[in-house]
Amino acid sequence: MSIGTERFESLGHFLTYDPFHAAPRRVAVFTLQCRCCGFEPENVVTPPRICPKCHGETWERFARPGSILANANRY
Repeated sequence: MSIGTERFESLGHFLTYDPFHAAPRRVAVFTLQCRCCGFEPENVVTPPRICPKCHGETWERFARPGSILANANRY
């Protein structure tokens, strides 16, 4: 049997390298919330100086419920 023969029994059983494989989607683990009114700004890395809803200046960063498990399961 030569090397160039068709792979009829091992098709789909072994992982192969895929150079165009899409990276796993990122999961937002942490979120930001105003301590005074509970306002949550969208996609914020650094907190704004004042809250646009209540004009408070205290922010709290916490993990979203279930997001740590979703992040662990993506690999």
